[in-house]
Amino acid sequence: MSGRKAARAEPHWRPFAGPLSPASQRQAFVILNTLFAGLVNAGYLVGNPLSLSRQRAHKAKPRVTRFLEDDLWQAVKTSIDAMPRATAREQEHYARVRWLISLLYLMGLRISEVVSNPMGGFFRRRDHDRQDRWWLALIGKGDKERLLPSTTELIPELARYRRQYGFGALPYSGEATPLLLPIGGTHRTLTRGGVHLIIKKVFDNAIEHLQSTGEARERATERLRQASAHWLRHTAGSHMMEGQVDLRYVRDNLGHESISTTSQYLHADDDDRHRATEAGLRLNW
Repeated sequence: MSGRKAARAEPHWRPFAGPLSPASQRQAFVILNTLFAGLVNAGYLVGNPLSLSRQRAHKAKPRVTRFLEDDLWQAVKTSIDAMPRATAREQEHYARVRWLISLLYLMGLRISEVVSNPMGGFFRRRDHDRQDRWWLALIGKGDKERLLPSTTELIPELARYRRQYGFGALPYSGEATPLLLPIGGTHRTLTRGGVHLIIKKVFDNAIEHLQSTGEARERATERLRQASAHWLRHTAGSHMMEGQVDLRYVRDNLGHESISTTSQYLHADDDDRHRATEAGLRLNW
């Protein structure tokens, strides 16, 4: 007999001979699943037995490897501190790099969040211990709102950066000034590509610093060449975990999940998150 399918009217038609094709298996599964779901809704079954087969085994997520180890992180900070500041323009470059690194690390920001949010998102709120806490409300990935603790290290960095341009030390509510300004202080938004270039230059400077001190190693140099702005975000997450910051707070700080509506009223939890972040995440310029 040839491999040709027999028509229904032919004597050789055998619809149930041999295995079902993958398409037929999927169709059968859909039919049976619909049947069992109907029996559950009618009260004849407690649960759908096919639901278990739909639960695929979750593969363990690989560990994050794109972060700066302690020696590389220190090299980055040291190279920034060594930037020239003889002229006004050099001072502006230094102030911008220092502020940008502070934002990316202390707040775990993505570059897209740096370039799309204004300074007016900073605000101050008094906690249940009557202590003023600074926060940054921004729109993050997926147009989701994030509320981030602004630590006692970050706010002085913000004031330092703003004074570089002659602004008041602290922004006012609704201020439209971008979080990061181009050289010259014009009120326009930098592009993502522009910020990426700034960060790559920072890592290149760190490599040059290691080479100038004789500490450059092939592994360190290669890691810094591979590094990107997102590595600073991963570094912040790693350091928060090492600092024993509650996993829930790390999740919320990095914006891995959206903030639920009810969390707007959980100020006590927010205050605990602020204190934990303050204690477990330090820039130590």
